[in-house]
Amino acid sequence: KRLWLFGVGLFLVSAIVQLPADWLAPWIAAATHQRWRLAAVEGTLWQGRAIVYGFDRPSGRWHPGRGLRWRLAASELLPGPGGLGRLAVQVDLDEGGGARLAAGIRGWSIERIDAMLSADQVAALLPGTLGDYGWSGTMRGRGAQYRCRWTRSECTGQIELPWERAAVAQIPGPPLGDYLLRLTAEGEALRFDLTTVRGRLQIAGAGELSAGKLRFTGEAAAAGESAGNLDTILRTLGRPGAAPGRYLIEYRETMK
Repeated sequence: KRLWLFGVGLFLVSAIVQLPADWLAPWIAAATHQRWRLAAVEGTLWQGRAIVYGFDRPSGRWHPGRGLRWRLAASELLPGPGGLGRLAVQVDLDEGGGARLAAGIRGWSIERIDAMLSADQVAALLPGTLGDYGWSGTMRGRGAQYRCRWTRSECTGQIELPWERAAVAQIPGPPLGDYLLRLTAEGEALRFDLTTVRGRLQIAGAGELSAGKLRFTGEAAAAGESAGNLDTILRTLGRPGAAPGRYLIEYRETMK
């Protein structure tokens, strides 16, 4: 009986993974709340390729991102010494980088993360009004593992996001600088801290997304040749800090 059940299960898995890769497109769109789409999809669920498009909320347009390739890790499907009893997919990006996506009985995870994405692609996934500011530049996600449970909103892990040539549409002029954003999942809360590597906008702070509420508190200052114009903008965004030319920045938003 066990052998029969195993055979039926193996047949079903084999049938599913041979479905056309087009089946992934509506799932990706639904999982990202219609903010990412797959185009130029080729292959099957087992092995294929596509191009990711991100929705730019300020302009209302879809922007093409990097191409990606995926392949199911068959060796991890079966439980026991040789496998882990989970569904794992290796995703590689064109021009290098990628991650492993895995799902098991207890939850899902993103592992071996090393992926370069444009900031507008990342901004498309941000909650609330955060994605409406016209982000630009490049972000490189790095991390060993980010794991979440199915049954509860509990996650663990850390992802670093170096952000180079960062800019937002609301602040004119050259890029603001290079920054490091670190995300740390602790149970039901996602904590993050932001530090400046270099740039005309010096900013450092920390925040948290928890129970549907987002908060961030930091301190910012202008530097370089365009400090005067940037200082004027900071005065409208924050309040004077402890030292001249430094401003306290606070952001609060309730996610819908």
